[in-house]
This record gives sequence, structure tokens and C-alpha cells, in this order.
Amino acid sequence: MNCSKTKFICSIVVFACCLARISAAADSLPNIVILFCDDLGYADPSCFGNTKVKTTNIDKLAQQGTRFTSFYVPQAVCGASRAGLLTGCYPNRIGMLGAPGPGSKTGIAASEKLLSEICKERGYATAIFGKWHLGDNEKFLPLQHGFDEYFGLPYSNDMWPHNPNTNNKWPPLPLIEGNKAVKVGLLGPDQEQLVKQYTEHATDFIKRKAAQPFLLEVAYAMPHVPLYVSENFNGKSGIGLYGDVLLEIDWSVGEILKALDTAKVADHTLVIFTSDNGPWLSYGNHAGSRGNLHVGDLCSDLVRIGARAAGVARGRVFRVLRRRKAADATALIDGRAAFQFAIGRRALGGACAKHKQHTQHPQPLHA
Repeated sequence: MNCSKTKFICSIVVFACCLARISAAADSLPNIVILFCDDLGYADPSCFGNTKVKTTNIDKLAQQGTRFTSFYVPQAVCGASRAGLLTGCYPNRIGMLGAPGPGSKTGIAASEKLLSEICKERGYATAIFGKWHLGDNEKFLPLQHGFDEYFGLPYSNDMWPHNPNTNNKWPPLPLIEGNKAVKVGLLGPDQEQLVKQYTEHATDFIKRKAAQPFLLEVAYAMPHVPLYVSENFNGKSGIGLYGDVLLEIDWSVGEILKALDTAKVADHTLVIFTSDNGPWLSYGNHAGSRGNLHVGDLCSDLVRIGARAAGVARGRVFRVLRRRKAADATALIDGRAAFQFAIGRRALGGACAKHKQHTQHPQPLHA
């Protein structure tokens, strides 16, 4: 695969210019839905090669839109990748090198302008349901950074006292709504309900906000370890817990797509499905698959460190592309700039270079 810088930049320019062709008039602003997995393997969806689990709804999304086969995230770490998604900046430039743990004194800076804040300037309703991981101090939480609604975990689901590798150093795991913890000390049965709860919040949000443009991010805790699945999908895949988790995520995608159809906004919505990074391969059958991607060059090195992810997108812009598969290198980090074109806000080139480091003590890497 050609991973030249020129090819990479050209693909982003094409992507952004296609988005620019969508009218940005006040009555035609597109909705944006980001479905963001955690540690999903490149070859986990069946449209990317999984022959053991059929991800029907993700495949449908790919058939109706574009499947990006050379899609890269800015860093193979939870928090850093999410910072790249929402700021459009390389995480290291803004001090988000790793993944802020519980009680971290560092997180996303107030001076950073997130996609959510840009959307609000255009009259969007904004919500994120799921994992945040840009700092758990109240000043770092979503409501202080352009989101109207938030429900989910403030960091990774393994940052809890039951992690066998940390000698119980983590505090009880909280579930947060808005700025307040609605439950502290989540256990396994609680995590089993997270995908369902995030899906319910997402579909309700779509129903309530269908009359205005909206930005919705659903940031699944799965398939990050420890794996949990609701009883409706327990044992359904026939290949073990990881397969069951994939089926539940696929069900969630289907419910959200169905909600868009029911609200009659599907044709006016950009839907992106991807992951913060690739699989945590050291967890064996509790980890995803990178498939048959070849090894031996720069791009495969990116695969090995988890920076290559499955990417699927649907919306009017992808009809403009007139193709169901895009092999050119594409990057999550450029998503914000592309979305800015879509909603009528010109992207500011080079803005990230002006930022100073916002964290004095980089966090340890934690996928």
C-alpha cells in the first residue's frame, strides 16, 4: 500500500471538498453521528473480513456508504485518540499524550475548541453517551466542552479496583450523568448493561432532537477489556465472549440507524463508525483481529501499534464520492476539519501549531 504523504493529504482534501458541496444553509445543516468503539480490531466487522461473526448492521452502513480500508487514528491510546477526534489536532501537540486516569490533574484544556463547541455555534444540539477519557475532573467533563448531554464512564472500564494488573490502585468506577456521578462502584452486572444504556440514550436523543441539527457521539466501552455483554447476547455468537460483544455493538448500531429512519433524518445525517485504536492483541481471545494485513513496512508498523482502524461512513457526501471502498490513507484527526466544512464553518489551517502543551506531566500509555 502506498503510504506517501502526498497521497494521504490528497485524500483528505478530496474528503473535505466533498463535504463542502453539502449546502450549509441554516435549514439544511447535516446531523453528525459518531459511533466510536474501544479497541475494535480492524478485521472485527464482517465487512472487513470477519467470517465467524456477521455484523449485519455495520455491513449495511458500509454498503450504503464508504468503507475506508486505510483509516488511521492519531495515536493508539484511548484518551489521545479521542482528543484527536474532537480537536483535529495531533494529541502530542496539545499535551494529550496518553489516557488520563482517575483523579488526573490533567485533561482537555478549556482553550481547545472541540467539534462540539463548533457545532453549538451553528445551533446544534450536542450529546455524548459513553466513554469520555479526556479527564474526570468536572472542568474536563463534556458539559464544559460544548456538549449539552453526557452519560457514561469518565475513563476506561478497566480503571477500577478489580483490574488484576494494578494491585487495586484504582478507585470505584463511577457512572456519570451530566456532571454528577449517578452510581459509584460499578460491578460486572453494571458493565453488562452499558451498551444497552448508551443505545437507549442515543435513540432517545435522536427522537427528541430530530427537529434541529444535532451532533451525537456514542463511545462504547467495548470491546475494551474487561469484556461484558448483556444476557440478550450472552452466548449468541457461538465463538465466545468477544463474538457476543461484537454482536451487541452491531445491534446497537442497528438501533441507532433505525432511530434515524424513524425520525426521518437518515438522509440528512452523516454517520461515522470506527474505533479509537486497533485491538489489544495481548489479550488473546478477548482481543480483536487485525486480519491478514501484511507486515514489513511503515503502514504495517502502524497496524502493529494499533493506529489502523476499521472506518465506515454513510451520508450524502459519500454518494458524491461514488464509491463504496476508499483505499487511500485517511485519518480520524482530519474529521473535525471535514465536519467544519459540512456545517459551514471554515477550518482554520495550522491552528494546532499555536497551542502550548496543556499537561505538565504526560500520562502513562494506556490503551
